[in-house]
Amino acid sequence: MPVTEREPVSTRFIRALSRGPRPSPQRFEAPEVYGREAISRIARALPPIERAYANIRFSILRPKLLSVMDLLLPDEGPILDIGCGFGLFAAYFGQTQPGRRIVGVDPNARRIELARRVSESVGLRGNEFIAGDARDVGLEGPFAGAYVLDVMHHIPEQDQLPMLTRLRDLLAPRGVLVVKDITTVPTFGLEFTRLLDRVMVGWDEPLRYRHHREWGEMLASLGFHVRMVRVPDVLPYPHVVIAATKR
Repeated sequence: MPVTEREPVSTRFIRALSRGPRPSPQRFEAPEVYGREAISRIARALPPIERAYANIRFSILRPKLLSVMDLLLPDEGPILDIGCGFGLFAAYFGQTQPGRRIVGVDPNARRIELARRVSESVGLRGNEFIAGDARDVGLEGPFAGAYVLDVMHHIPEQDQLPMLTRLRDLLAPRGVLVVKDITTVPTFGLEFTRLLDRVMVGWDEPLRYRHHREWGEMLASLGFHVRMVRVPDVLPYPHVVIAATKR
């Protein structure tokens, strides 16, 4: 019986290296319906006043709406959170997909400190929070994704396009930017939202709402592939969710 000559160990070792790392197995898991337990853990981690605010925010951005955005964001890698506040959504999206590392930015240092505490309380050790203005604070990309939830209409009109341009430049190729904002139709819904915004931020801060078509045109002009959906709500908020993929 002929003897088969074995391939040298060194050759087999080199071949194994050339194959590169094996891809991690895909996870097929579904969080409990609409992530309600994730929301409860976040609220319990906050002091009483901030907890009341969190309950209001989660009543506006309902779990069903959050689930839409959750599916649009990459399920792993660094994700940028613009205007993260107390870290509510960083903690939410971090819990639903543990492979994400959320980097939150907010100009308020106290909110940033609370965001750190919330993330640690729900067991998310890899999240990072930076105090500063997202328009010029130092950030190291590239990011697999980014999201801006009800923040764009609080940015002055002349800074909105530069802000979107900066986010594009921070994203990796094929990175996804998710923008949740308020469209301008129907008029009653817009005025309802404007009134609540004024209660929250006062009458001096400029507010610049745009029709969802305007947001789409701005993002497309920056080279994004844009998809969007208007999400109906029990309350008359004219929600629109935009997914912009960097080409």
